[in-house]
Amino acid sequence: MSLKKSYIALAWTRPVPWAGFASLSTDIDVAAGQSRTIRYQRDLLRRYVREHNGVLEREVALLELSPDRATPESLQVIKDLMKTCSPDSTFLSVDFTAAQGWRPQPALGKGVPSERCLVLAPDPFIIDGKLFDPQEHFQKWRKKEKSHTQSKPQHRLTVLKALTDQESLSLRQKAVFLNEKKFLTHGGKLWTADNLRKFLALSD
Repeated sequence: MSLKKSYIALAWTRPVPWAGFASLSTDIDVAAGQSRTIRYQRDLLRRYVREHNGVLEREVALLELSPDRATPESLQVIKDLMKTCSPDSTFLSVDFTAAQGWRPQPALGKGVPSERCLVLAPDPFIIDGKLFDPQEHFQKWRKKEKSHTQSKPQHRLTVLKALTDQESLSLRQKAVFLNEKKFLTHGGKLWTADNLRKFLALSD
């Protein structure tokens, strides 16, 4: 009797700090509750393994922080998996390059031999009783990102208005004031004396 094929499922996504999404659990089940993209990948990969009578040796969720290259954090996760997983296991992921030109997972390409990688097409898949279409999902996010980018001038006016009558405060105190009032930077980060100094310099 032959042994079942072993798979390492790798799901990943990118952070969107301005939307409040800046961290992700490496536990794929927890991460699936934080990101629909992760849930989609998890469920699609699990279905593939079931249909091919395989075994899921490990499942990992990654938040790829860099927009154009593999980060040291992701590479380390891949290296650790390579050291601890079965030598004949296959790394399974979803190829988002087929949907709206997303790049492949860079850490996977750098850390795992190509013959041990298998990518699935990003086909629509039902999650939570609804059809999830990656292409449609990414198109909606691009529209949201475009709208967010266009909101930068209004964001600047809002922050400057919030600082009205706060001239007596130091930069550090102003940063604390803005953070307490939930006026974050346009990128969704907390204010510091340094980034507030740069922000105000553009207004002079």
